[in-house]
Amino acid sequence: MNFFKYVILLIVILSFTVCSAYILRKNGNLSLCCNNTWRNKRKVTVRLTSEQNEIKIVMYPNHILRKKSEDVVTFDHDLRNLVRNMFNIMYASKGIGLSAPQVNISKRIIVWNALYEKRKEENERVFINPTIVESSLIKTKAIEGCLSFPNVEGKVERPSIVSISYYDLNGNKHLKILKGIHSRILQHEFDHLNGVLFIDRMSQKEKHKIRAKLNELIRQYRNNYTDEPAI
Repeated sequence: MNFFKYVILLIVILSFTVCSAYILRKNGNLSLCCNNTWRNKRKVTVRLTSEQNEIKIVMYPNHILRKKSEDVVTFDHDLRNLVRNMFNIMYASKGIGLSAPQVNISKRIIVWNALYEKRKEENERVFINPTIVESSLIKTKAIEGCLSFPNVEGKVERPSIVSISYYDLNGNKHLKILKGIHSRILQHEFDHLNGVLFIDRMSQKEKHKIRAKLNELIRQYRNNYTDEPAI
């Protein structure tokens, strides 16, 4: 009799274990599905004045990438919406930095998150109307890419350390010293605000390596530029 009780108890335990494992698997898949749905529905529209316009990353050689951006003069809800959507489209494009001209908005705004895998607000940086105050004499070379240059990358030499003044979303002014990857991201995006591109910082030897890709972009997006010459 005791033997049969033992067998029945064992069957109950095994059944409970199997059911629990099934429920965990099902809930895990449901959670993943919800996360994917959230990503697919991420908004990429911003309100500019009284209208909503879709923002998307413009590609080289779009003429706005060669234009000097204007200062932000109003720090309001519209600016916050724009910055939030710049982060959204940056994440969707798997980038770590983005400037307003890259989404066809000629304003001096930079956003970045050097910790791309950790998409939390405490890792996000916003620079409004930035100015590079000082740059170190020591320079370093590193490979850079750009969301406006698909499949194009090359070595660029930049100052290792920069000090920068900028405004936050509340209109407060700050002074910050940046080193390493933070310094490089800032300088790359800061160049965008002045119509300077990372290919302009490359040596002739480095630019020669990507000449075919650049000329292909010029051919592909020829309707978006005016006087950008073939390389």
